[in-house]
Amino acid sequence: MTVQIAPQAVMILVIGCIVGLVVYRHTARTHTGAPARGDLVGAIGTAVGVITVLALLLGMGGAGETAQGPTPGATAPTSSAPRLP
Repeated sequence: MTVQIAPQAVMILVIGCIVGLVVYRHTARTHTGAPARGDLVGAIGTAVGVITVLALLLGMGGAGETAQGPTPGATAPTSSAPRLP
């Protein structure tokens, strides 16, 4: 099974991951004292925030789409054969 992902969605995901990585590495460098790991929770939160904001700004929310339902006035197909009692 193949899942198709829109190119715009992939771009948003990649940008969010890059921003998260930059935040993670920045927090590791700015830590005073002994070398330590970066702030993983802060990096994940930042990446999620960036992805959410970009999705909303670039119109990935789907709010403008309408549901495609049956057309008004459409009826079920009927048979031309007469019904027997």
